[in-house]
Amino acid sequence: MKKLIFTICMGLGYSQTGFEIAKMVDEKPSPIDMSNKTKMVLTNSKGKSRSNAMMSKSMDGNKKQIIWFLEPKDDKGVAFLKIEHDDKDDEMRMWLPAFKKVRRISSKKKGDAFMGSDLSYEDLSSRDLEENEYKRLDDEIVDGRDCYVLEILPKKEAKSSYSKHVSW
Repeated sequence: MKKLIFTICMGLGYSQTGFEIAKMVDEKPSPIDMSNKTKMVLTNSKGKSRSNAMMSKSMDGNKKQIIWFLEPKDDKGVAFLKIEHDDKDDEMRMWLPAFKKVRRISSKKKGDAFMGSDLSYEDLSSRDLEENEYKRLDDEIVDGRDCYVLEILPKKEAKSSYSKHVSW
């Protein structure tokens, strides 16, 4: 009986660390290949909105990804290709049909805005767990669901344009 009470008390006092939560999320099964159609709505400070429609295909567990822009008319036909490498910088290319040219995106430009949005090219890349420090913040309820909240701080060698980001 004493052993059972001790085990229950230890379980109640144990709290997962930020790294343990990040690792648990990273280890969740995810599709090897995936396709989707996405609509991105961009709203400026004056409340004016514009939207983009995209078709995306990811392969090799998101190591390879291509995104084709379908709308608006000005962006139709633009394509973005990303190939991640374990032993060298990722390759990123943008097809610009108006110029009939492929533009290489340097790894130094990963912090730049993606197609005029708040997303950066870095946001489209996978992150290695070991490249960051994880701090668990207070849990929150979002849309009626209990959520862990992590503050993620990239290590100096991670080559990140972010000083930190928070994930729920």
